Amino acid sequence: MGRSPAVVKRSPVAMGWLVSLWMFWGLFLIDAAFKMQPKINADRTSTPSLFDPTSGDTALSQLQNSTNITHVLTKITKTTAQETPRMILLRANSLPDLKLDVHTLCVCNLLVEQCDINCCCDPDCTASDVSTFTTCDVHIVTGDRELCKHEAAIYLPVASKVVTLTNPSIFCIKTNNYKKGSSFFTPELPSTDNFDRLVKQFGGFSFGTNEAPPSTSSSTSNGYQYGMPIKVNGGYLKLPAPLATSACTDNNPAAFLIDQTTHCSRRIHKPTNCTSLPALNIKNYLNFKILPSPNADWNSGIPVLLTSIILRSQKRTLIRLKDFAVNNWTPNQVVNVCRNIVLEVKYVIEYNNKGNIINATAAFVLGAIDSSMGPVQQLFQISFIQNNSVGVPLSGNPGYMVGLPLVAGFGPNATVGIIQTTDRFGQLTVMKSSSHQDCLQMEGLRTPVLFGYNLISGCLMSITNITNCRQWSRIIKNMLLGPNFPQSVASFGNTPVQNAKDWVTIKHATSIIQRCGCELVESLVLEVKWTKYGSLINPQAKIVEVTLTFEETCILKPLKTATTLHISTSVKFTDVSASAQPGYKSKPKLDAKLPYDFFFPFV
Repeated sequence: MGRSPAVVKRSPVAMGWLVSLWMFWGLFLIDAAFKMQPKINADRTSTPSLFDPTSGDTALSQLQNSTNITHVLTKITKTTAQETPRMILLRANSLPDLKLDVHTLCVCNLLVEQCDINCCCDPDCTASDVSTFTTCDVHIVTGDRELCKHEAAIYLPVASKVVTLTNPSIFCIKTNNYKKGSSFFTPELPSTDNFDRLVKQFGGFSFGTNEAPPSTSSSTSNGYQYGMPIKVNGGYLKLPAPLATSACTDNNPAAFLIDQTTHCSRRIHKPTNCTSLPALNIKNYLNFKILPSPNADWNSGIPVLLTSIILRSQKRTLIRLKDFAVNNWTPNQVVNVCRNIVLEVKYVIEYNNKGNIINATAAFVLGAIDSSMGPVQQLFQISFIQNNSVGVPLSGNPGYMVGLPLVAGFGPNATVGIIQTTDRFGQLTVMKSSSHQDCLQMEGLRTPVLFGYNLISGCLMSITNITNCRQWSRIIKNMLLGPNFPQSVASFGNTPVQNAKDWVTIKHATSIIQRCGCELVESLVLEVKWTKYGSLINPQAKIVEVTLTFEETCILKPLKTATTLHISTSVKFTDVSASAQPGYKSKPKLDAKLPYDFFFPFV
């Protein structure tokens, strides 16, 4: 007979111990899992964490009831950073929020988690620390000053507060609708998609982009626009300029209508480099053609015309050359001296009203250098002028500026208004002093009248009996007035000649001390009265009156010996501005009507 399988019977007591063992092991794993999680404790001595759901109300009430919000926020930030470092790490491809308030900005806070001396806005400084400060390095921190109303944090050793300031300017921004326009461009953050491109662009010593300048649209095909790079055959017109150091870099593009002047240096390591270095050769700055417009054909390029070559010696003397053959002025070396080295390059670009370049010229200064002199200093300049236009410089816009010549002319004329000379420094002149002090030798020597500049000049004249009194008076007057003394002066620095009413007529007067048989002019006094016109914030200088006074003296004739007269000229500017008067609103008028029986029964 077969043996039946054995049956093992477990007692109820053994089963109970087994279940208890499994339950104990499960509880142990759960407790270990909880212990591995970051634990944040909150008690009366520590600041509640913002990440603890049970302490959120306590932290909120503490923030609302605290007198120093900055201290509480700083403590919360420190506690969170120490206990849960992984919870505050920034996510990849993101930037922190740069929206800051004036009471959170503190430029003098330079020590980490330490109180900076005399830094009243440092959140690490307690009230006892601030009480020991003698002054505050940062007294006030303001917001956007262009707003009509902006906040400002005022810091004092005794107290600090946030106030609202009002912009006193008549032009201010009431509401800033475009917040991004008040900050710098947000940089592109590296990610797995753009990392290689950013390394290629910013990985070198000097960073830039290899992309070509943006192509012009169809609307700009007729000519260049302001700031566009100027095209030449083979690339763009380059103007050498310094970068991080004074050394020249040849990749600086020349922009349309932007005048530039740069100074940089080039180091010559070997004497033979002066003949082989292209940057020192005059041909390097002429061997290209400028395209008249951005989309012009390459065959329509405009050559650069050579207009001037000046040779400078080692003793700094200058010689203007008449030979413009470029091949005759290439660099050459004699012993240790390199000759015909390019020291200065000046381009002049002429354009029309459509933005097309029609002409280009270049002027050079070539020099000789010693190989032991060190780096070669070079100057590069580019300027733009419009075709068939003559620029008229102004003496102010609109009010006169100190140091600029007075605008004067003849008239007013009924047909053309005011007639002016083209020489702005010769429109109103007075006699100029010289070293020899002889009036007859100084005739024709003049100096312009500059706004705001008082001056005195004079000379000596010998009077004899040979010439009569009337002739002497005419000679002295002509010498004081000059050949073309004007009749009117512009009230503003930009007054057009057509507006005859905006021109001030020069008044003439004569001052006689004593009358006698021979009265000669001894001095000329030109007094210019001006006033401040416009708003108090930006007043403009306006001329209101010009008076020319001749002061005469008495000469007794016949003269026994030659008499010497001191002839003088003086210019005086007088400010006749009236002080601003405060304006007040008129008092309200009482317009009350009483009922007809108001005084009944007395009336």
